[in-house]
Amino acid sequence: MTAGPTLARRPPPRLRRLRLFQTTAFRWTMGSAAIVGIGIAAMGAFFYWQTVGYFTGRLDAGLLLEARSLRMESRRVLILRLEKSLTVDPQGNKAYGLFGPDGARLAGDVDGLPATLPPEDQPAPVTVNWSRHGAPESVDVRAVALPLADGAVLFLGRSAGDLHEIDAIVKRAIGLAALPAALLALAGGAVISLGTLRRVDAVWRACSLIMEGEFHRRLPAGRRHDEFDRLSEMVNGMLDEIERLVDEVKGAGDAIAHDLRTPLTRLRVRLERALDPGARHAPVSEVLAKSVADVDQLLATVTAVLRLAEVEHGRRQGGFRAVALGDVIEAVAELYAPVAEEKEIGFALDRGGPAVLLHGDGDLVFEAVANLVDNAIKYTPRGGRVGLALEAERGGAVVRVWDTGPGIPPDASEAVMRRFYRLDPSRHLPGTGLGLSLVAAIARLHGFALEIGSRPGGGCDVRLRCWTAGAVEAS
Repeated sequence: MTAGPTLARRPPPRLRRLRLFQTTAFRWTMGSAAIVGIGIAAMGAFFYWQTVGYFTGRLDAGLLLEARSLRMESRRVLILRLEKSLTVDPQGNKAYGLFGPDGARLAGDVDGLPATLPPEDQPAPVTVNWSRHGAPESVDVRAVALPLADGAVLFLGRSAGDLHEIDAIVKRAIGLAALPAALLALAGGAVISLGTLRRVDAVWRACSLIMEGEFHRRLPAGRRHDEFDRLSEMVNGMLDEIERLVDEVKGAGDAIAHDLRTPLTRLRVRLERALDPGARHAPVSEVLAKSVADVDQLLATVTAVLRLAEVEHGRRQGGFRAVALGDVIEAVAELYAPVAEEKEIGFALDRGGPAVLLHGDGDLVFEAVANLVDNAIKYTPRGGRVGLALEAERGGAVVRVWDTGPGIPPDASEAVMRRFYRLDPSRHLPGTGLGLSLVAAIARLHGFALEIGSRPGGGCDVRLRCWTAGAVEAS
């Protein structure tokens, strides 16, 4: 056996490890992780906005409420309240100041007004010089500035340190949550991809063996019935059909050579004798007649093979139309009743049940039923009986052909539908061995089910179930 193609060679381990990051499962996991990451980022941003915004809003509301309250007091009371507020501020978060019209500080711990004052009644972040603990320092505060009636300016600020701390805590929490999520996504992607890669490698190994000629191999299918298992089952079904066709092709050559050799040999011997002037032979007309009969047998075999190929390739589906199955049955009975009578065989027709319409090729359906009846008459001895019946069934109908002949052994019910297969007792009878093969091909083309069984009293009982073709009761 020659070596398989490059695809069947096992890649080196290093290359197979690198394939992990090229798998679709890993990419899908990374895509899902990216979507989850975007969701986490959006949720973190919302949480940050709600948390920091909530504390900022509370701080602004407190500043405005206190500033408006102080604004209503007299100068003396205002100064006293400012000093008291600063006295009861142990943490040193307040930056208060009262400044005259000329900008001079009148009270508070703020050295001077910032260059840019916050808008009136709208707290904003500013930087001020704060000297409450001795040496002046620049601090960031969130402040509000309100002009008073005498031209003075009331400045109230709160240290933004708490806000900065909350801001840092929230950002750190979001970052710490995002990092494990990213690592977990990578780990999950790797685990899922490794599982997928193992299953793909198992399929790859099975396909490699099949490509090397081990046609009995099948793709592994587990019990989970997921998309991999369903795909494997579908491919295995396809491989079963391919194996069947390959076996038929292998056996068809030998069978057709065996069936064609006999008439060709007879034809050649007969023509040699006719050409030998010293030999005694039959009249030329008799020789030609027998030769034509042999040629007709050869042509019948070739025609049957071509016909079978045409049906198996589905070339006749374009001619599908509504077919009255009862009319087909009656036409077959009308054709073969005289043949059965000539062989002294009883022929029974039972067209029971309602009329049934099928979607299919009427000529092919007729040919399938005719082949079944022809086989039944051919293999039934004189004095026997052959029956053709149309039986109603839920969702369709069953065409039944039975006879009182020798029947078909149960272990050969599948084999007789192969090309050129003939049971040993029937080798002496004329035929191509393609009749049931053609019936099986027509059944597959239409979606029918062909069942071959035996009658209790002896003989064969063949049923062609047409319900799978979408039969409907005729109006």
